[in-house]
Amino acid sequence: MGHFYILIGLGGFVLLVSLISLARALGWRRPRPYILRAPLLDVPERALLAVLEHSLGADYRLLVRVRASEVLDIAPRLRRRERERAAERLERHRFDVLICERETLTVRCAVSLAPRRFWRKTPGTDGLDRICQSVGLPLVRLIEQPHYAIAEVEARMREAMSASARQPPSSPQLETELTKSSLFDDEPHFRIDHDLDLDDP
Repeated sequence: MGHFYILIGLGGFVLLVSLISLARALGWRRPRPYILRAPLLDVPERALLAVLEHSLGADYRLLVRVRASEVLDIAPRLRRRERERAAERLERHRFDVLICERETLTVRCAVSLAPRRFWRKTPGTDGLDRICQSVGLPLVRLIEQPHYAIAEVEARMREAMSASARQPPSSPQLETELTKSSLFDDEPHFRIDHDLDLDDP
């Protein structure tokens, strides 16, 4: 009797393996978690890319869908909690198009597309505008369109990039602070101002 159950078990196992092989042959598979995007960019993004390539010429490279955290760094002198909050803010944002110098890939301007809304005539702003302003990176916001006016887009790009080029480079303030020992905190602190003229009139 024991051999009979063994034969039944083997037969069931062979039947199960056969069914699995048949299902695979007929195309049944476990669904894969990823699919390839086709196409990579949607219609408004492709239209904007074509206009920018036509307007800017061969002096620039265009990078698409770049996370803000790949472009901007956190200032090293921030406290730990401030660094964490700054990193969280960066992770919320991305640039739809980055305009970079062809040779060095230095970022000259960023473009952000806003969804088209019936009641909205101009794109809104968010924290990304303040972040870009703080580091001197021009950010141009456009509303998604199936077609863009070449002259209008070109004018806005040139204006933003020329305004950025005219900004003087930031430099640390040239001042030296002299403070007395911490044992005398009740005493006044002194500062030397290099711009002060000490000569008598």
